[in-house]
Amino acid sequence: MAAIEAPEFDLLDHRMFAEREPWDVFAWLQEHAPVYRHPEPDGDGFWCVTTYDDVLHVLKQATLFSSQVGGSARIGAVEPDVLEARRNFMETDPPLHSEWRRPFARDFTPKSIARYTDQLRGIVDGVLDEAFEKQDICWVHDVAALIPIRVLGTLLGLPESQWDRFIELGDRMIIDSDPEIAKYVVGSPEAEAYKYLPFGSEAAAELCAMGRETIDRRRAEPEDDVLSILATMEIGGCPLGDRDLDNNFALFVVAGNETTRQSMALGLLALLRDERAMAEFSAPGGVTPQSVDELVRIASPVWHFRRTATADTELHGVEIKEGERVVVWFAAANRDPSAFPDPHRLDFTRKKDEHLAFGRGGPHYCIGTHLARLEIQVLYEQLFPRLKSIEQTGPERRLVSNFTNGLKEFPVRITAR
Repeated sequence: MAAIEAPEFDLLDHRMFAEREPWDVFAWLQEHAPVYRHPEPDGDGFWCVTTYDDVLHVLKQATLFSSQVGGSARIGAVEPDVLEARRNFMETDPPLHSEWRRPFARDFTPKSIARYTDQLRGIVDGVLDEAFEKQDICWVHDVAALIPIRVLGTLLGLPESQWDRFIELGDRMIIDSDPEIAKYVVGSPEAEAYKYLPFGSEAAAELCAMGRETIDRRRAEPEDDVLSILATMEIGGCPLGDRDLDNNFALFVVAGNETTRQSMALGLLALLRDERAMAEFSAPGGVTPQSVDELVRIASPVWHFRRTATADTELHGVEIKEGERVVVWFAAANRDPSAFPDPHRLDFTRKKDEHLAFGRGGPHYCIGTHLARLEIQVLYEQLFPRLKSIEQTGPERRLVSNFTNGLKEFPVRITAR
């Protein structure tokens, strides 16, 4: 790729990420400034970390690079009272983080997730039945968006009548920088009124109210589902208050939906752009845990997460001061040529589970990793035997977001055998 000068990019510009995936920017950073001090209009800037080894180092050093001190989802500084009001367990450090994760862990092991396989196959078949009947579809809305929320609804024990509404509300919460999706765009005067709600979104009020109905029932009569664990768990020997219930319920809805959806969407886009890879992946036996992981690597549905240094330290020869923000760019690390030769190429012979899309290596490793992999694997295992042809029928449209790497429109035509 052609070299570019550092002043030509702004990683705070959501619109840049809507126009393209800026791999040229990340390639320049990896070569010239692996730990780069990014300027900020209304602040003192933040560190961008883009190489595989450095991102992995930050993820592993969770005490030194904290999720709890300044939050993890926002690059910009968050007021302490706002952060505390909407803190979920993703924005905690060990040992508190471990205490939060422990009750859920048994429900997200490969063995536990496997018990949902038959239900998942039924969900996928139902979605594909509708898609094949239409033929001309939006892969995002008609396939990729429907599977994760229906699986999540089953896993959490949410009423089926609410699932479609959860999609809309979850999108408004996590894609708050896209004016076509968010009711009030982040940073606007209107959005300011909702800054204490989960994810700082107006959509959280309705979403959490819907969740509380089910949570209240689970507190009275627990069932064998994840929401019952949340409803009845204790932290530090105390039952969860309403704020913790709301924040973490919202996290489950968003984290279990958007990232898997975009792995399915961006993964298919990559396959349609590479006939060789599509032929390998769609061949009998081509959909394996290893090939699914490579598809997730190439998709990388989360651009970044933020950490805060808790002490003076050094990274890649660069001094970082206590209190400074450190932004790790997962998607860039997953295309680092020093870790993945020919990084923009789908290569299904790469080793499984080496990419960083799930936060590999640290205590914040995605708890839903095995579920996401299974959903993607079952989708393609069910799709290819039924598929005669699939082609893109118009340009895809990207999300206006420097946090979620993904598509909001992806028109395709599918025909059955």
